[in-house]
Amino acid sequence: MAAPTNLELISLPGRGRAETIRLLLVFTHRKFVDTRLTLAQWKAKRKMAGFNDDTKLPVMKINETRTIIGVIDICRHIALQYGLYGSSSGDQEKVDEVIQKLEELNTAMNPILRATLTKNYDARKECWNVFKEESLFPLLRKYEELLGEQRFMVGNQYSWADIALVEFLTRCQQCYDSFYLAHFERLRTFCQVFESLPHIRPYIQGRSDSFF
Repeated sequence: MAAPTNLELISLPGRGRAETIRLLLVFTHRKFVDTRLTLAQWKAKRKMAGFNDDTKLPVMKINETRTIIGVIDICRHIALQYGLYGSSSGDQEKVDEVIQKLEELNTAMNPILRATLTKNYDARKECWNVFKEESLFPLLRKYEELLGEQRFMVGNQYSWADIALVEFLTRCQQCYDSFYLAHFERLRTFCQVFESLPHIRPYIQGRSDSFF
């Protein structure tokens, strides 16, 4: 019998992009240590642990013998290990396409995050409205149409693409605009169905509020 895999996820406080990693692990019933550090705490730990000075969070440690750095590489590892990357190379390409689109949205959100961290709420509202109309809504209209034809973003079961999309949409809903998904009934239901799964609901209900 193989020894259990010991996982530690090290990330910043708040949800952030690392929340997709947490959801993937919870969805696949993987126990993990959820370590959240401030930037000052990470700089101290990074030096003690021998990481390069430019190593950024999140970081995942596996059995204290392997380290994976960065949201995308960590998520890809989990997806490949636990069957969340589709059932064919064609499915993997489609998953990658969704992830790439979400990465572009996360990058486009940087002005919103900067305004949030500096507590400039007027600027945050303005940046959100620009982002919503110019970047977010055009993509969500396509996904809303797609989910009118199929249950999942890729294939016939949940994948990394679905879970990453749910995380992104609900993060925006919690942190920036609680009503924007009213424009996208299928996507809103898509998120609700996932978050209501028996093994996901307790995690969602116990999750702390976050402003980013």
